Amino acid sequence: MIRKIFFSSIMLFIAIQAYARSYSYLDTIPKRVLILGNSITYHGAKASVGWSGNWGMAASTAEKDYVHRLESKIRGLHPNTLFKSGNIANSFERQFWKYNSDDFKDYQAFNADLVILVTGENIDDALAVKQGLETHLERFIRGLSGRPDLKVCLVGSFWPNKHIDKIMKATADRNNWAYVDLQGLYQEREKNTAIRQYRDKGVGMHPSDLGMENIANRIWNNIQDLFINQQ
Repeated sequence: MIRKIFFSSIMLFIAIQAYARSYSYLDTIPKRVLILGNSITYHGAKASVGWSGNWGMAASTAEKDYVHRLESKIRGLHPNTLFKSGNIANSFERQFWKYNSDDFKDYQAFNADLVILVTGENIDDALAVKQGLETHLERFIRGLSGRPDLKVCLVGSFWPNKHIDKIMKATADRNNWAYVDLQGLYQEREKNTAIRQYRDKGVGMHPSDLGMENIANRIWNNIQDLFINQQ
């Protein structure tokens, strides 16, 4: 009887330690944040369309795009947080079912513990269904970092779509990742897009300074517990 109680106690101790380790992963403040997206995240200067910036397209300055606004919110709490961001429109979005993992070695080397994926605008809605976007999203994310405590936030499309956001939300739910819905912002185009600031229609469809701030706020509202509750 004593041996049985002793054995049970040992097993309980092991189970508690395992739980504590897994909980500590959830409890860890992200120190390396990788933000990947498309031209809303970053676009180099392109004189032919009247865009001279080297930051999130249509924001008036670098500091006012959603990446920098989000960085500011996080660094306000944790100044030593490291960030890396990039445009993966051509390397992933437009060919998500046949992307080349070698194109992302620089991002993999960053070894992020939080990945924020802000994509969807350049994904063909019909192909998202036909090519099984959810499978490729999962494979892509897991290929970006080998950390067992990796945290992920998927952000839906700024522009309306029929299937993409549903697929991204279902993928997030299935993997216990955060999901951020941006729908409703584009419908208020006079406020949230730069249609009045740029002659080129493609540039003007992108978020204005207010639109960028609203994107940053929606993302922050979904991930802030990772940075606030762990202090």
